[in-house]
Amino acid sequence: MSLNDIPIQTETTRTRNLLPVMHEIRHALAELVEHGTQNIIDLHSLPFSAQELAELEEFLGEGEIDLTLNVLGHTRIRESSYSGVWRIEHMDDNDKRIGYFIEIGLVPEILRSQCDDIKEGLAAMTTILSMQEEPG
Repeated sequence: MSLNDIPIQTETTRTRNLLPVMHEIRHALAELVEHGTQNIIDLHSLPFSAQELAELEEFLGEGEIDLTLNVLGHTRIRESSYSGVWRIEHMDDNDKRIGYFIEIGLVPEILRSQCDDIKEGLAAMTTILSMQEEPG
């Protein structure tokens, strides 16, 4: 994991943000289980030391999914070892991190199709199929 652009303190400085964030992740996962509530934690806006980020990465572990979307730069989506807990890392065209989130949900929101896109797809499919002739 690169540590670009997350506010990082010196190696010896502990920000004391790690344990509260870990508890916030646990609480958000409980809310997902109990109420179906999705949550996002913006790590990019929180100061962490490099050691704390490494400890958070170790705590989250690696799941089975690691994929990259290429839209206006790229976005890396990684499942943690805790099902429903995702790391979302947005990069610009120069591979500079512009966002880093922990998303708690069934599926990361960025992967969900938008209603307008679905309607456009339906219209395009309908047009194509209306021009097709039955073989005969």
